Amino acid sequence: MDRTEIAATNASMTARVLQMPPTPVPDGGYALRVLRTRGRSSGEPRDTPIGVVGHGGAGYLVSPTGGRDWVRNLRATPECAIRSAAGDEPHRAVEPGRAEAAAAVVGYLRALDVPWALSAFPVPADATEEQVSEHLDTIVVFRLDPA
Repeated sequence: MDRTEIAATNASMTARVLQMPPTPVPDGGYALRVLRTRGRSSGEPRDTPIGVVGHGGAGYLVSPTGGRDWVRNLRATPECAIRSAAGDEPHRAVEPGRAEAAAAVVGYLRALDVPWALSAFPVPADATEEQVSEHLDTIVVFRLDPA
């Protein structure tokens, strides 16, 4: 899929997610939301459909790689919003310590049931925190702290 197709798919999915009634993000599960970041070069708002995973009472964003635009945007400007049909919730994205990050990734992998998404990770779906920790140089985790 090229960038134009990805952008069209993301726009379509974003519109669908914003029309769905928001369900709470369950601890040990995830909910679809729309992440609004600021473009790191343009400063323009960028919306990305994303799964927010609940772990230990907090919400997390997880990416198998740091090369995704939303990851690079958050690293440049951690202020963001989680959007849903109920409105926008401002947050600050914080990269947690290794133990917290590994636990959040394990929770994400357990909650995710999308084979193509799971295959993007360098660890199996049943990976332990220790196995995940070995790959935190490539796997990226953000905790969503309320702004």
